[in-house]
Amino acid sequence: MTTPPTHTPRPPRTHRLRRLATTAVLIVGGGAITLGAWLGGDHDLALVLAVFYVVTAVVAFVVAGGRGDVAALLRVAGDERQRSLDLRATAGSALAMATFCLGGMVVDLARGGSGSPWALVCAVGGVSYVLALAVVRARH
Repeated sequence: MTTPPTHTPRPPRTHRLRRLATTAVLIVGGGAITLGAWLGGDHDLALVLAVFYVVTAVVAFVVAGGRGDVAALLRVAGDERQRSLDLRATAGSALAMATFCLGGMVVDLARGGSGSPWALVCAVGGVSYVLALAVVRARH
């Protein structure tokens, strides 16, 4: 008797497409940032950014193919618990960025500046929070 060959089953097509989508977002977004640095005349930074985003995209593609919470979230396929983890992590990072922007605005104002660009970033954050809160509340 022969035993059937063992192989790893191929992931579903949507699984592969979602991995590619995550990678594409990193490549396109990173490409835009890299292009901005290049057009701004900082060619060394542009090259560093290009390498960084390509490496990041490859790592994301590999990690998204695995198992676990991070892989599922990178594939935009997390279950309720994983999406809750993502939501909490997103809120934590938003608070960190808001605190940093407020601090930057205070320091700039204390130095006699206008608070820019920190004030604008803080305003965008505050307005987007209020609008998101209104949308979420209306849906529930």
